[in-house]
Amino acid sequence: MVKILFFKCYFVIFYLVFLLIIICDSIGTFADEEIINLETRKQELTKDANAGDPEAQYMLGRLALETKNPPDHSTAVYWFRIAAESNHLKAQEMLGAQLFSGLGVPANPKKASIWWHKAAMAGSSNAQASLGVLYALGSGVEKDLIESYKWLTIASLYGNKSAAIQRDESISLQMTANEIREAQKRIELLIDKIKK
Repeated sequence: MVKILFFKCYFVIFYLVFLLIIICDSIGTFADEEIINLETRKQELTKDANAGDPEAQYMLGRLALETKNPPDHSTAVYWFRIAAESNHLKAQEMLGAQLFSGLGVPANPKKASIWWHKAAMAGSSNAQASLGVLYALGSGVEKDLIESYKWLTIASLYGNKSAAIQRDESISLQMTANEIREAQKRIELLIDKIKK
């Protein structure tokens, strides 16, 4: 029982750190860009976003997080959702993070899992790792260590080193050899369906 509680706490901490990495990774980019007139840039992006440009919609979501103090999560969610519905990969990742954490919207891990699944199938290693953690926790999805192992392994195949560490140092320790073999079968069935 103590071991299970330790793993749950470990996953919650890992996941919160993982979300912060995703959000901080996207937030840090504007500091590197030279934006002479932020209002002019926002007006240009708004025009393009209203014309249906998913990249402009995503960028407006990022601006809402990066240029406001405190960040405007509601506006960010609005633009991320619109871009995500147009299959913008980063917007799907960010929308999932906002939905999971309850920033700008009520927390909804189930909807987060849906957006992360779409992004995972499009090749996002961040979304794949997020699904692995959700399955390990049983948050928004039914707890399933085989699915957790599967998604963490796929994320690691796409270059996510943290996912491999979580799989090897936590998930696999809770699984039987038969469960790991089943996870490997599921990986083989799914890996060719994921966009590269």
